[in-house]
Parts: sequence; structure tokens; C-alpha cells
Amino acid sequence: MKTRALIAIPVLLALTLAFLLPSSSAGPSLGKFIVVLDPGHGGKDPGGIGWRGVKEKDITLAIARLVEIEALDEPQLKIILTRQSDVYVPLHERTALAGRLGASLYLSIHANISRDRRVRGTETLLPESWKGRSLRSLILAGDIQKSIVGELGSRDRGVKYQRLYLRWSRVPAALVEVGFLSNPQEARKLQSLSYQDEIARAILAAIKKFLGLS
Repeated sequence: MKTRALIAIPVLLALTLAFLLPSSSAGPSLGKFIVVLDPGHGGKDPGGIGWRGVKEKDITLAIARLVEIEALDEPQLKIILTRQSDVYVPLHERTALAGRLGASLYLSIHANISRDRRVRGTETLLPESWKGRSLRSLILAGDIQKSIVGELGSRDRGVKYQRLYLRWSRVPAALVEVGFLSNPQEARKLQSLSYQDEIARAILAAIKKFLGLS
């Protein structure tokens, strides 16, 4: 993940949303849980470049938008994306947005890359500094992992700990790697709208489970 560059427009958008949306104490009491979804990378940072040049930033944004659309029928949920287009938002700003909005959770969506094209599957990550701590984030990660693997039938690579920028998050958070763009079979699937929608529905189902809405 690259942490350089600063785009003013997303920051201003985030500040506007923070002003317009209710605080964490008001959210659930008004029947709304705020969920911040982060389509990984964006702008000058393409993320991983996979099979036949597919870019991670495009896949993550497509999936996040589909989750947002799927959630329109959920009156108790308000989905906020850290970016709505191909721009780069600094990592600190992404997690800070969730804190300012009083979000119930933060989920970053990514796709994996490996030098070995045979590697495939789904995994969900947490910051290594949270190991043995942050039970709510561990529950969230488990719900996300189980839901996507169950929906897609993908290889279960489990919940893992790595050094991640999510350590800055003040709300329950996780990062999901939905598949490997370096694997030709998974890369083809991840570029399919129907497969992206399956992932989106699985993510939404996990969010609802975590928030006690299903």
C-alpha cells in the first residue's frame, strides 16, 4: 500500500459528510448504523496489477459501490465510501473518516497478488498490534471471512494478522482480500459483474450479522 499524495476533494467531501451525518450516539437510536467502506488504493496508486493488467483499484471500487447499492434496501444502514471515483485518499484520512462519522465499523476491500499464479482464495486481515486485543474487530473479520467463503466457495485462507494502517482506526475494523488477481481464474471472476455482486452481497450479509440486523 502506498501512502503518498493528497487529494483535496475527498477530504472536503469527508468533512461535509461529517457535518451532515449524525454522531455515533445518535446513529443507532435513529435506526441508522453508519458503515464506512474503503475501496483500497485509487488514483496514482493502482494497487496490485494482476493477470492481463487488471488493476486492484478498479475491482475494489466496483465491489464497494455494489455493496452501497445492495444496502439501499436496508433502512437501518448508511454506507459511506472513502472514495467514489478513481482518486487517492491518504490512509490516515480513510480511518479518520470512520471516527468522525461515529461509524459502527470500517471495512477495507482489497484484492491480492502473488508471484505464484497458482495461489488463490480469500483472507481477512487485522493489524498485528491488535493480536489478543480488539475482540470486536476479530468478530467482524470472522464474519466477513465466513460469509465470503460461504457465498463464493473460494479457498478459505483464514483470518490473519499483519502490519496494517488499520491500527489507526478508532472503530471495529478489518481488511478483506477477496481473491488473487495474479491467479488467472480468480482474476477473470473478479472482473465479472455477477461475481462482484456475489461478493457485495456476502459483505453486506456479514455487516448485518455483525450489527445484529439479521
